[in-house]
Amino acid sequence: MSEHIAYLTRVDQRLELVYPEYGLRLRAAYPEWLFEAASEIIRRIEKTKSQGAIDEVELLAEFGEGEDNSVSVDILKYESGSRFETVPQCMVTLGDSDYRWVAREARSIDHNSIGERLHDTLLTRPSAAE
Repeated sequence: MSEHIAYLTRVDQRLELVYPEYGLRLRAAYPEWLFEAASEIIRRIEKTKSQGAIDEVELLAEFGEGEDNSVSVDILKYESGSRFETVPQCMVTLGDSDYRWVAREARSIDHNSIGERLHDTLLTRPSAAE
């Protein structure tokens, strides 16, 4: 099942991205500006929400409320860490080929690092279109 979570349109000479969940509307002249801003803002919102959920469960644990909250806290901290402390990466399809994209901070000069090897191994599989 597919679900739209954001809408990208061109309004006059500007691009506009609407992210209804947060009432967020971004406008920019260039797509790279728009997506960079959206990434930073949504990441900050999501990180704040994640930390708020951890704080809430920790507070409940402090007062002895609920079931085994120490496990819940550990789970939330693990999920937050795996989302916000891991180098971002995703699959990109260009034409008939799929590539793995890895965030700039993982592209180091050290060719032995995992991030560098992932970035250099751009072609990861043929596209489903083949």
